Amino acid sequence: MDTTSLRGRIGQLIHMHSRDMTRDILGSGFSCARCGWCCRENFKIRITPNILRPSNAISIFPDDIRCIIRGTGMQWEEVAQPDIYSCLSDGERMLAIGWILRRNEAGDCSFYREGECSIYEFRPMICRCYPFFMDERGVDVMHCNGLGNEMTRERAEEMARMVKRYEMKKLRSYVSILEQIGDKLNLANLRELPYDYCGEIFVCDGEGITVDCINKLP
Repeated sequence: MDTTSLRGRIGQLIHMHSRDMTRDILGSGFSCARCGWCCRENFKIRITPNILRPSNAISIFPDDIRCIIRGTGMQWEEVAQPDIYSCLSDGERMLAIGWILRRNEAGDCSFYREGECSIYEFRPMICRCYPFFMDERGVDVMHCNGLGNEMTRERAEEMARMVKRYEMKKLRSYVSILEQIGDKLNLANLRELPYDYCGEIFVCDGEGITVDCINKLP
């Protein structure tokens, strides 16, 4: 991962029309079932030989956190936690690459309550895009209980625009993080934070470096 290749990909996306993804999105027949499948830990994703990431460890932007704060009146630390599955050490500090939505002791998103999303109106951009993401070939459709229903072309076009915006924002965030910490951000260097870790952790989120303190992992 380097800034040159990331900026090149951003340039490609700028010149790609979101309607190129509309057909695949429309064909999925997506309609959110409000089932909470994506809010719960259903499986783990092996990122590296040392990292097993829960399926609902949801990476979020600082803008997402501020939106939830405005909508709920909650504090930053009530909404988000350092991404404990994307950490590295520079020899002096423990660094976390970004934030994830806070999860409860059961492993569910802390905003999944009484069988539904309690912040649906203020949900992060990644949640608004689900189950659609981009890969090198185009749109990738993830597992979702809301597939196979009726979907209007207008809604499919709206989703395609959102997915493109999300991908560009994610890549720009990566560029900013790389500029913050330089060549330390290498997939081979990433580690999951040890379960018994207690102490300061420095969160690099592309906007700045925030000092957080971890006393007990969820």
